[in-house]
Amino acid sequence: MSSLRQRRFMGVPFSSLIAKAGAGTTGTAGAGVAAASGASPEYLEPPSKIPPHHTLTSLSITHVQFRQDDIFSKLLAYVTLSPLAIICGYVAVIITSRDLKPLVMFAGQLANEVVNQILKRLVKQARPTEYLGDGYGMPSSHSQFMAYFSTYVAILMYRRGVAPGAVIPHIVSGLVIFWSGMVIYSRVHLFYHTWQQVVAGTICGCLFAVGYYYITNRILRPMGLFAWVVNHPWARSLYIRDTDMVDDLAQFDWEMWQQALKNKQEKRE
Repeated sequence: MSSLRQRRFMGVPFSSLIAKAGAGTTGTAGAGVAAASGASPEYLEPPSKIPPHHTLTSLSITHVQFRQDDIFSKLLAYVTLSPLAIICGYVAVIITSRDLKPLVMFAGQLANEVVNQILKRLVKQARPTEYLGDGYGMPSSHSQFMAYFSTYVAILMYRRGVAPGAVIPHIVSGLVIFWSGMVIYSRVHLFYHTWQQVVAGTICGCLFAVGYYYITNRILRPMGLFAWVVNHPWARSLYIRDTDMVDDLAQFDWEMWQQALKNKQEKRE
């Protein structure tokens, strides 16, 4: 009787149960035991679909390494990812406003990245560490990205001067420049770049922003390119607008909203 209990459990041979457990823990070896014991296929677990860890890699765009014992280093690891948030902001503003001004700025941001990749392949200077970051390090792409962004924003804030007593341009420009400085410093603190690489990226980003703004707003706009775009049938069907001539867009939108409310009230009366 005891030998029968050892051989069977709930009508299933013990050899099959052992083979099933071996298949779940030892993979191919367990399958071999099951085959040798004559276990039925329904008692075997399917092979795992999870690939081995040594065959996987991380997405370098979002993979940031930092010192675990340094709280400031952890904070900078989040700060250094902020260009991704800026890109998401670009897309959100373009979709919701349907305005050429942020679209033109975003196009310059993308062109700035292309220039950065070309410069890296021309200079071919390695990063300070072999295991942090991919590709070449001169000039720093994060630094060039943030330098373009902050410079272009500052140009938009001050291009028509500042009204007496106005503080918004100063606050916006100051915050953006401080933000850019933190991102640029994070690349050195986290050992992804040298000081020379981030300084070179900062200079390239500033120069590109100034040159791009001059070309788009002093050459292409007077030529009527943007007017042609907004008057195109496709652009008109999507309600694309160009608010470059508006000094204070927030005030302009607020006044339009007030006018819409007034018109709605007059219709009710």
